Amino acid sequence: MKAMRIKAITSGERYDSYAKRTDPVMIVLALLFLVIWTLTSIDTALPLRLGRALLVLNALIWVVFAIDLAIRIVIAKSSWRFIVKHPLDVLAVLVPMLRPLKILAIFTTGNRIVTGHGILKTGQAVLVSAVLLVWVGAVAIFNVESGRPGAMIESFGDALWWAVVTVTTVGFGDFVPVTATGRVLASGLMVVGIALIGVVTASVAAWFVRLTTERGEREGEASLEKNAAEIKRLSKKVETLEEKIDLLVERSGDEV
Repeated sequence: MKAMRIKAITSGERYDSYAKRTDPVMIVLALLFLVIWTLTSIDTALPLRLGRALLVLNALIWVVFAIDLAIRIVIAKSSWRFIVKHPLDVLAVLVPMLRPLKILAIFTTGNRIVTGHGILKTGQAVLVSAVLLVWVGAVAIFNVESGRPGAMIESFGDALWWAVVTVTTVGFGDFVPVTATGRVLASGLMVVGIALIGVVTASVAAWFVRLTTERGEREGEASLEKNAAEIKRLSKKVETLEEKIDLLVERSGDEV
């Protein structure tokens, strides 16, 4: 109840109602954008008409994203607070080179949809986020590195491997970005990777705490049941003893 009150204060009922209706659509459009962006980035053999059609479709999706963001800012109870709390949405719409971040932003805002009804648990949601992050990083680094002088990342397979080792902060160093944009992207992925590891660690710790608490509650309930049974058994013994004492007293009185 407290979390719901805080949410109502920061977002407002109009925003919550709008988000509930549009978040599923935004997630579908974000995933469609990811597919189109991947195809147009790594497949240079696409027919000219198909390539142009995909670019137009991506532009239309982007218009929908921009309109959606404007509506959310307007109907939020505090527009400035919304902008501060959703920097990925704002930057991804305003800065063209940051457009891929919209995929992660949409998944973040819509995350309550897949977790709210128990479809995805926390660990599964983290896994989906990690996969999306690796995929976005791979496509992005392939775009900025492939074909550049001295580039080490020349195939999407290399880009995917680089994204995995960068997000996990392993960093083997077999593939290194040579452009300034690629290095900025690598820095961002490493920071997010550290945060992701922290989320996973916190999730595992919370799971252990919950497991221990549930086990303690079960043991406590079992102990209470055992104590109740023992008390009931002793009560019956006391009643039996009282009956025997009363009987002895009556016999003593008769003899006197």
